Amino acid sequence: MKYKMHTLLVLCLVIAGAVFAGGCLSADKDDDLNNVGMTSFKSEKELQNYLENSGSLNYLSSTSSASSSDSSAKVTAEVPQAVMPEEEADIAVNEAGVSGGGEYGDYSQTNVQIAGVDEADIVKTDGKIIYYTPNLYYPTNVTLHNDSKYPYYTYDTYRMTFIINALPAATASIISNITETGGSLYLADDLLITISTAYKESKIIAYDITDPAAPKVAWEQEYEGYYVDSRLIGDKLYFVASEYGGILPLTFMGRELAYSDCYYPYGPDIIRPDADVTYFITKLDTKTGDNDKTIALIGSYSTIMFVSGDNMYLTNYYYPDTQLMYLDFVESNGSNYLPSDTMRYIKKVMGYDLSTRIKYMAVSEAVGNYTTNMTEDEYTNFSESFYKDYNAYSSALIIEAEKTTITKINLETFDVASGFVPGRINDKFAMDENSGYLRVISTVGDNYRTEESTLRSTVSILNAEMETVGTLDNVAAGEYIQTTRYIGNTLYLMTYTDGDPFILIDLSNPESPSVLGEMKLEGTYSYIYPISDTLLVGFGYTGDWRDWRTKLSLYDVSNPENPVELDVFYFNADEYVSVYDYHGFTWNAARNLMIVSGSDTAYIFEIKDNEITLMKEDIHKDSYVVRSVYIGDNLYVFSNLEIHIYSMTNWQRMNTISIEQPVYPDYGTIYPTHDDPIYPTRDEPVYA
Repeated sequence: MKYKMHTLLVLCLVIAGAVFAGGCLSADKDDDLNNVGMTSFKSEKELQNYLENSGSLNYLSSTSSASSSDSSAKVTAEVPQAVMPEEEADIAVNEAGVSGGGEYGDYSQTNVQIAGVDEADIVKTDGKIIYYTPNLYYPTNVTLHNDSKYPYYTYDTYRMTFIINALPAATASIISNITETGGSLYLADDLLITISTAYKESKIIAYDITDPAAPKVAWEQEYEGYYVDSRLIGDKLYFVASEYGGILPLTFMGRELAYSDCYYPYGPDIIRPDADVTYFITKLDTKTGDNDKTIALIGSYSTIMFVSGDNMYLTNYYYPDTQLMYLDFVESNGSNYLPSDTMRYIKKVMGYDLSTRIKYMAVSEAVGNYTTNMTEDEYTNFSESFYKDYNAYSSALIIEAEKTTITKINLETFDVASGFVPGRINDKFAMDENSGYLRVISTVGDNYRTEESTLRSTVSILNAEMETVGTLDNVAAGEYIQTTRYIGNTLYLMTYTDGDPFILIDLSNPESPSVLGEMKLEGTYSYIYPISDTLLVGFGYTGDWRDWRTKLSLYDVSNPENPVELDVFYFNADEYVSVYDYHGFTWNAARNLMIVSGSDTAYIFEIKDNEITLMKEDIHKDSYVVRSVYIGDNLYVFSNLEIHIYSMTNWQRMNTISIEQPVYPDYGTIYPTHDDPIYPTRDEPVYA
């Protein structure tokens, strides 16, 4: 009778409509755990079926009807031909593209991950004019609502981009401003491109700055969804936006997409991808603002984007379906722990065409019912046997099944290919492209169900077709990856564990990466930067919560088999300094100067003759330092309150430019306008 009630419960849930075709990993594991990747839809029907049968993806379909584009008009793009390895270029001092030249001397550019691939930032300069959007929000359309007992204000906000005539430095001043958009800036010849990050003001506006004192709108482009990231390469802006619950209709920036322009992740039932966001990747012509091409890709909030000079890469993390794991274990091994009548019921449930969720609920309840009448000793023995074996099974499967797919988009043709690596990718600095090969480091076993001893990282090298051609496994076993940086054919890797190893990995042979050298460090590092062919700086932390300190280290890697720490600078214990936003880091190679934006202070170091020397501390009272820029002999330090300008020859402050501050409504001037008492009298009821 008990199991008939279970069956009735299941059937009621089926009738309620909570069912879609589901499956379980078969005992012989017919599903290929390496059969993962990205593919495009071929028709509206295929798209609808995917949305209906993908469980967590149902909400991606909006109430709007699908695009009426002819699905047969396009086919899945062919994978580009393999790129033959070329001779490796010399490592330049400005590896990250942080300096330029002009008629007024050298000037800094945005610190970026890949040289020649510009990234949006709040400060841009052409060596004469500086464009700056502070992190300030100015109120507009302020309205006092005085029609209730408790008056209140409502208002909208906007950000302001200030245009500064930087030279001569002693008389530098703000000459104009832009209030329509700001925050993410690019310079493209005589255009200032601004990207609004506010959902209600989703615009890209290009301003003609031939006359910086009077910028004029050259073109503007509205976009749907939320701004994610972008890159500027030559005269093309590669723009990425995300939409939560907006895959239909298939349109973006006025362009109608064919179904074959929309890509989705696939894989065996036992593992599932994070798939809760639609990304729209668009190529814009910076001269006209025209949308040259758009494709859509289903990903998640954990999707990571890396852009080389030729390709864009986006990730999808696949993780084992824990409910399927449990069902597979019970179906395959349950007879070792459960009585025959319970197993008959479980086999019957598993034979129904039900969703994984329904099966999991029914099977879990059956196991629970079996243990209900056990004594404490019986339940202890059952748990030690059943759950110990299940945990070992699930841990092993997680190690085997955990994947990250990587989707490659050719920036010229927008052809798409995909591959995968084991485990999880930490951040975009874990990826790099060189001579047509994608190099990736990923971590397997970073899961609460797995033992720390299973934690390991793998270096994978993929060719142009996104096929893995070389691997280096068991890198930093039992340790967490903290920081990575690719420089030429060397991967510099720092981990977070006792001893904190600094590991150098040789990638010159794509088919056989190998460890070059290793050293033990004190502390952990959040950022690595090359200042020459043989010198690196590492920025991080040392100590524990009782004596936590920030440190800056200088390394000699001229002998990769024996890297050496040459010098260390320790900040005071009460100084909070961070370069998690690497755009706030500036290197002036000509003067051997490094500027770090930290809290309310800009720290200016000279790194010369294998030593780190603190040259100057520029303190901004009541405001955070966010950026620094140099032009010729002058250094400009930016906070939300002021811009300080220094001579780098004598470190005297030459000028201070004040930033206009927002003025919000003064709530202290609002008083109740009603005649009734604020608090109830003895004769008035008091409501809870």
